[in-house]
Amino acid sequence: IDAGVHTLMSVDSAARINAPLPVRVAALLHDLGKAATPPSEWPSHRMHEVRGLPLVRQFCERLRVPNDCRDLALIVTRDHLNVHRAAELRPQTLLELLERMQALRQPKIFEQALDACLCDVRGRKGFEQRDYAPLQLLRNAAAVANTVQAREVVAAGYSGEAVGEELRKRRLQALRTHLQNRNPSP
Repeated sequence: IDAGVHTLMSVDSAARINAPLPVRVAALLHDLGKAATPPSEWPSHRMHEVRGLPLVRQFCERLRVPNDCRDLALIVTRDHLNVHRAAELRPQTLLELLERMQALRQPKIFEQALDACLCDVRGRKGFEQRDYAPLQLLRNAAAVANTVQAREVVAAGYSGEAVGEELRKRRLQALRTHLQNRNPSP
């Protein structure tokens, strides 16, 4: 199935779950970078997520797409492949992904990004009802990271820029512990 059919099936998947407009726009635009793949690289579309970012920006600017739709489309375009392979990510990479996806500051945007990634997976023939393990993995990781709050860091005597650095360090440790407990070594 070519990329265009996959894109339309992803949008259909978003409609089936009655997704809000930002999720539908993200489902429509997340693979736009595949159009910029040089023919010499076909049928692979390596780096399409990076190639897609300027195309999504141009599309949204030209058609005056609402900012919330544009912002979510950029998040999903940039990181949908990382979401798909979330189980393979190291704790630091996982924390960086959660930060980029707004999981720690704006959970609504994070949930919408996850919905768009689900639509991407389910936008393939035979996968319309497929379970998608990265959803729960990332939700759990976000919950674990969110157990560490800035007020605790401030109460421990940190101030200024040191608060952000220590907060990140503690969240990373919480994720490491969570992932080790989830996948104990033999």
